[in-house]
Amino acid sequence: MYVSVSFLKRYLEELAGIKMNQGMDPAKGKGYLTFDQTSAAIKPQSAGPVCKWRPPNEGWVKLNTDGSYVDSDNAGAGMILRNSTGGIIFSACRSLFSCRDAVEAELGAIMEGLSLAIQWSELPVAIETDSSLAVAMVTSTEVDRSIYAALVNEIRLLMRLRQTCVTHVLRVQNKASYSLARFARVEGRIMTWLGSGPDEVLGIFLDDCKDIIT
Repeated sequence: MYVSVSFLKRYLEELAGIKMNQGMDPAKGKGYLTFDQTSAAIKPQSAGPVCKWRPPNEGWVKLNTDGSYVDSDNAGAGMILRNSTGGIIFSACRSLFSCRDAVEAELGAIMEGLSLAIQWSELPVAIETDSSLAVAMVTSTEVDRSIYAALVNEIRLLMRLRQTCVTHVLRVQNKASYSLARFARVEGRIMTWLGSGPDEVLGIFLDDCKDIIT
């Protein structure tokens, strides 16, 4: 099911629900919320640095994750998986209980997101987070002896199940997962949307993709 830009704009204006077509399998590349490809054109990339989200290479999916934490032990995780045309495979948010700090929230988001990515796609996964510490921890070849060892080891085990790469990005390149993480923390929600997302994230989705497809 392909959804055009104009449809998404009407969705945001009318706050109408977008539902994934029954019987379509996201793992096989169907049922994505994406743009109409019939008249799409790829815009040339700027020669300078582009400080915004970019789609993965063809044949890969990209998982953006973020953790949101405040000192009251209130935390949330946000994650969104998209394909090489910018189409949403899933978006999700998780309220994290008994989270000790921001680092644990970031690692929890990676673990939850990668677990869902393996479930909903058979493609290699490019993971992006704006936590450089989380990237260093999960990609290190050293034994993790920190208080986060259980989470780090779980992420490393998941990474062995699928070809992956983990990259640090700027917050501005990670806005969708940031919004989802904050939503989870503030609202205390545990939710997954297949091929879609909450209204706040669909607006960010449009902004992320406006330089990919005209």
